[in-house]
Amino acid sequence: MATTTSTSPPERSEILRRLFRGYYETAKLELPDDMELREFAIQPFGSESYVRHLSFTSEQELRGFLIEKVPLQVYFSAGKYQSPSAPDMESKGWMGSDLMFDLDADEFCELNVRRFCMDTGEEVLGDECASNVISYSEVTEECLKQVYEKATLLKDVLKDDFGLEGEIIFSGNRGFHVNVNCYGDCALLDREDRKKIVEYLTDPRVEPGSPSDFGWGGRLARGVKPLKLDEQVTIDVHRLRRIPGSINGKSGLPVFRISSASELDNLLSRSPFKGSKAVVQPLVTGELNVYNVRVTLKKDLKVTINSEVGIYLALKGLVRLTAYVK
Repeated sequence: MATTTSTSPPERSEILRRLFRGYYETAKLELPDDMELREFAIQPFGSESYVRHLSFTSEQELRGFLIEKVPLQVYFSAGKYQSPSAPDMESKGWMGSDLMFDLDADEFCELNVRRFCMDTGEEVLGDECASNVISYSEVTEECLKQVYEKATLLKDVLKDDFGLEGEIIFSGNRGFHVNVNCYGDCALLDREDRKKIVEYLTDPRVEPGSPSDFGWGGRLARGVKPLKLDEQVTIDVHRLRRIPGSINGKSGLPVFRISSASELDNLLSRSPFKGSKAVVQPLVTGELNVYNVRVTLKKDLKVTINSEVGIYLALKGLVRLTAYVK
């Protein structure tokens, strides 16, 4: 049994970094065939900003970089460029972009948002402790399945009404991306073209017709409602995409392609860090839901819990990870 312990905040971050590094040493990353045309970006541990304008020509080169730098998040661009590592967008030489859509749980579900005062660890309401509060949104697997059904609808509409083949990606946290790998005219759609597609999906401006009618007229007649989408994600031709197989630094779970709602069952079992134990020092007091797992915490009272739960809570800022036992 191997144990990694720590006593100070930097070392606690180092536990997570070591775990992420070990994961990326063997992780299967699903990269685009034209990765040499893509800009890559990372968010380092302990930073709110991103390092952009990175470029790699092979999976081996990228893997070496990830093992050396160990980022919290890693992305590649929806855009394709002649010079993806150029320091500004104007000089990259834009060649077209994939089409991206974002569906987030808070747009489709009534999330239970908890607020904790970090001074006392107690849950607060209203404006109490307003200067030092952390929020935590409880997302259930049932909620994610509802959002997945909306992603499936979006994929079907893109296929039926536009002839576009989309793929559904679970973000690794609380939402989904529907991505269309674009070539030709699709790739060259400008911001206005992409905005019109979003408007068609969210506000079709047609009256319900017969249930058998094509398009939104038939859908509305069948009781299908328009979608809720983040327009900015779709119209931004320079947007960043998560890499399937990478780790979402907000949860510790992998980003993955999904084709069935049943893949969301027992979601924490997908953690690459499962099967071990984590010793955590809670920063808050209360009973929390981590997807469909219930956890009881008391501020400063160390507790040993399943590693996938401890890592999730540490990345949410609700506990300090003080030891990882493999």
